[in-house]
Amino acid sequence: MRGILRGPVGGLFALALGGCASAGGLSQSADVYGALTAESAVSQFLDGANRSDYRLMARLFGSGDGPAESDLGRVETEQRMFVLASLLRHASYSLREMEVAMEGGRRRLIADMVGTRNGDVSVPFATASYQGRWFVEQIFTDALTPGE
Repeated sequence: MRGILRGPVGGLFALALGGCASAGGLSQSADVYGALTAESAVSQFLDGANRSDYRLMARLFGSGDGPAESDLGRVETEQRMFVLASLLRHASYSLREMEVAMEGGRRRLIADMVGTRNGDVSVPFATASYQGRWFVEQIFTDALTPGE
């Protein structure tokens, strides 16, 4: 199954997702994807957005089927991360588990974000596991866009 970006921005993207990582989270190696936990995948993704580190974000973006780069290529995936970073920039955040049953090694987390361009918001993230690593699979962007 491939994930998609949800919300008003979702029409711009039909996002394929994926990844793998190393002992401390994400490795510096360009051929290693993902994170050790669902929480670290979302945390590193959000930290990457604040630093405009599109390569880091791309390496954390995936599904239970593999890396987004496998389907979209590196350049297109990083271009999509550029758009996501502009939405996800924040002053601070905290993560909490969303009490929703998900199948197939998936988890849903909520990032309670302070200081986004749309104020203080709660943003749901769906994560997926692939070969023992965790990836950001879906981002529900409704709260991050004006007028929502």
